[in-house]
Amino acid sequence: MTWLLTIIAWLGTTAVLVPLCFFTVIALAGPHGGILPASLHRPLLLVAWALLLAVPVWVAYLVHQRLAARK
Repeated sequence: MTWLLTIIAWLGTTAVLVPLCFFTVIALAGPHGGILPASLHRPLLLVAWALLLAVPVWVAYLVHQRLAARK
């Protein structure tokens, strides 16, 4: 049960962050926005990917630790 809830937490966090990061990158640095200068497009994309990879893993880790501590 612990692993199932951990996976659900990871999926939920990823499902929230994907559209948020996508539309942020499109609006700030993409072809439909262009608010940022061209020199910041690549760093923004790297930050978005880092958020998409790190935050769901961190949330899943916290959920797993909390559930493991309950046992």
